[in-house]
Amino acid sequence: MRKKIDIDEDILDSFISLIEENEDYVLYDYHGKENQILIQSHLVYIIENFLNNKLPSFSENKREILKQYIREAFELSDNTVVINKNSNIFIKIIDDTVQTKVPEDEKETIKNRFNGIKEEELKSFYDEFFAQEENQNFFFEIAQEFVERHLLKETISNEEYEKNVFAYIHTITLEKLTEIYDNEDGFFFGFAGYIFRIHFNEVFAYIAELILDEIAKMNHNIISFLNYYSQDILVMQGVKYKIPHIEAENGLRWTLPSMLSIVKIYTKTKISIAKMLQEQSTIQEKIEKFYLNRLSPIKFNELLLSKKTTLEMEIEHTIHALNVLNDKFDISKNETEKASLKVEIQQKQKSLQKLKKAKDTTLGQLIKRNKINQYLLLKKELDKLQREIKREEKVLQINEESYNSIKSALAKALISKKRSLSL
Repeated sequence: MRKKIDIDEDILDSFISLIEENEDYVLYDYHGKENQILIQSHLVYIIENFLNNKLPSFSENKREILKQYIREAFELSDNTVVINKNSNIFIKIIDDTVQTKVPEDEKETIKNRFNGIKEEELKSFYDEFFAQEENQNFFFEIAQEFVERHLLKETISNEEYEKNVFAYIHTITLEKLTEIYDNEDGFFFGFAGYIFRIHFNEVFAYIAELILDEIAKMNHNIISFLNYYSQDILVMQGVKYKIPHIEAENGLRWTLPSMLSIVKIYTKTKISIAKMLQEQSTIQEKIEKFYLNRLSPIKFNELLLSKKTTLEMEIEHTIHALNVLNDKFDISKNETEKASLKVEIQQKQKSLQKLKKAKDTTLGQLIKRNKINQYLLLKKELDKLQREIKREEKVLQINEESYNSIKSALAKALISKKRSLSL
């Protein structure tokens, strides 16, 4: 439960006055809902500075102190949701118009999955604060935590799995929501049930994939867990039960031996590709360090050599023009003409010096051979790696359809439960 913060009444009075002075930054009936309030980031900034100046411990427990003062200032119940999002603070008031009391006899049933909160309120919160790109790994992490906690560490039985799997996942979902938002048992208990329902198949697809990763490693506990689905009929305390099968949509029934070879190849190839892609990224980063002005060192040198050739032609042309001028100067008898030719000769000599200097500078900019060789070796290594990736991708593609069939069939089996049969 949320840790209770001691409220200083004098600070609270000043806090309330501060909000009243800046009420233009408080949006009541946010998004047309009477039970929603948004405190805009500008006021949040002012509030944080205020509390930071008044309370030395504010920086150590900023989140909880801020929310507790907001609860007190707005006279909110403990059940009200208060969350930080994009520097704003969002308040959702949970009262009888939003949440109905769940009867005692329904508290542990499916009817209580939303904790009495209206589905439209849960959807509204989901659309506003959850269906974002930042939560794209949320359900994979739930599946990961479930597999780690209950199948790898605890190694629960199939009977316990069937009995408690939904409750376990709901609990993990609630824990993760509490970490992200706030320690609100009431609203988030219902919200956890809501998002688990609408992402139900996604969660079990991830669980199936994680289980397949484990059987590829020959995890004996997981293999034992999956053996359950290879049975047809199970008799328990005189009652016959039909066991769910790992069966594809086309009726193909997957057994552990038939699954193992495909899963091993697929998983091994997938891991291999992931490693090679990481290696490819590392090599590409090294190659990019050789680039100058977005040009490869080879292309860069080609342009410099082309420039050098142009300069050499200009030098040759200038030397020829200079020789012509010198000859004219030598044979001229007119002092005025000679003076003019002398000026032209000096100008040509300056041009020649500039061209020779430009050529030397160009030659000095050429990338050294040893660096070119390093670049070429990396390019060769990258080309080889890319060919290997393509080969592995073909292997993955060949096995992908069968792997997906297994994963889909396993997810379906994991959702299903044994059915009792009459003796």
